[in-house]
Amino acid sequence: MHRAKIAFIGRAARYSPNSVGKDTAILAAVRRQLLGRGYDCADIVWEDRPADIDEADAYVSMGRLQDTLNWLGDYERQWVPVVNATAGIMICKQRCLLMKLLEGDFPVPPLVGGDSYWVKRGDTFTETAADVQYAADRATADRLCEEMLQRGVLMVDVRAHITGDLVKFYGVRGTGFFRCYYPGDDGDWKLGHEVHNGKPHHYAFDRQALQQLTERVASLVCLDVYGGDCIIRPDGQPVLIDLNDWPSFSRCRDEAAQAIAERVIQRIEKTDEW
Repeated sequence: MHRAKIAFIGRAARYSPNSVGKDTAILAAVRRQLLGRGYDCADIVWEDRPADIDEADAYVSMGRLQDTLNWLGDYERQWVPVVNATAGIMICKQRCLLMKLLEGDFPVPPLVGGDSYWVKRGDTFTETAADVQYAADRATADRLCEEMLQRGVLMVDVRAHITGDLVKFYGVRGTGFFRCYYPGDDGDWKLGHEVHNGKPHHYAFDRQALQQLTERVASLVCLDVYGGDCIIRPDGQPVLIDLNDWPSFSRCRDEAAQAIAERVIQRIEKTDEW
């Protein structure tokens, strides 16, 4: 029986600050899983070398460059499976659009709220620390917003800071795979929301309800492989603050690779829910 040929596309280094090795590791682990299941798997090629990418029956891609998304979109229009779908990447790329889509039906930080805010680049993926900044008050938020616009950022998303426990989540849609962790589990409380929310209080929350929430969000946004951050408020309710395509799954890589391979096969064999 013919087994599909699968191409693997790695993310450009600019979109993996300090995480190139981790991102490569999860993609390589997925490739090993699919090789073990009898699929014809091409070598991993990075998206900044598109000439090296072979034509295939399916594409497993971490790519984010617009050129990558454009030509993968051409294959999608020919019904070639692409994981993640380019539509999902485009939505995650535009944070302002993503948050607008989620408002109303999903718990996200409000535009106005308490005393402090987060100012985040809204027109493309975060690449540097300057693209995500904490503001202790609205005046500081307005100043940071103006500074971003002056350095060429086209859109800025400003949201109220939410107090509670920061929880990072990882999922693979349609497979039942879901994991969530406190970022302090590895002793790292140095950056971003970790600093301003402090070490976790371990507020009780419904893990299954969080999984169902993130699965619904991933379905809306057209992501098969996803991760993100939420804040668990003292009352146990989650607030989504970030959604990402293709996290590194460094804490659960082997299990995630099995689930991602399963999802790729669902897409190839058309047993998925699309």
